[in-house]
Amino acid sequence: MAEGRQRDQWNHTAQLLAMAYNTHRDPKARALKPADFHPLAGKQASLPKVKDLSILKTVFVKE
Repeated sequence: MAEGRQRDQWNHTAQLLAMAYNTHRDPKARALKPADFHPLAGKQASLPKVKDLSILKTVFVKE
C-alpha cells in the first residue's frame, strides 16, 4: 500500500515537473513527458524473441 501511494505521489510530481519544464523550455527543444521525470516509471520490457520450438516436440513427444 505504501508503494502504491509513493507511485501515485510521483505520478503527480512528474506531471507538475513536465508541465513546468514544457512551459519554460526553448521552443526548439523537444517537449518532455512526465515519464522522463518519473524515477519509478520502468521502461517497457521488450518482447522475447520467437524461436522455433519444433525440436522440443521431437524430443519430448512420443508417438
